[in-house]
Amino acid sequence: MAIAGQSLSIDLQRSCKNVERHVRLAVSDWLYFLSRLSLSSDTWLYDCEWWMKQVPLQLDVHWAFESISGVINRPGMLRILVVKVDEICASMDRSEGIDFPKSMYELRDALELLIAEVEDAGLAV
Repeated sequence: MAIAGQSLSIDLQRSCKNVERHVRLAVSDWLYFLSRLSLSSDTWLYDCEWWMKQVPLQLDVHWAFESISGVINRPGMLRILVVKVDEICASMDRSEGIDFPKSMYELRDALELLIAEVEDAGLAV
């Protein structure tokens, strides 16, 4: 276990910044996706399921945008974001015929890479 005050390696810091960038991209792409669905009231009311409308709120975790490196040493904090993204991706996989933003899958991949690096560094996740 690493000490909380210990600085993170450069590779781990880069991975944290990469995940932060992917979080911002996923939220931005999802808001664009919702804006396209909202152009028609029929599409918004009947084709856009309730979980789709909740995705920006699910990912609105203030530390995920700017300070993931600050929560690395807190067990479970990163896992919260992973669970939320996994739930969203599972919902996307269940829905057929809708062109979802691919950035959510990219975010999941970046999170998995970060988790592996954190575990390799011996930090708690």
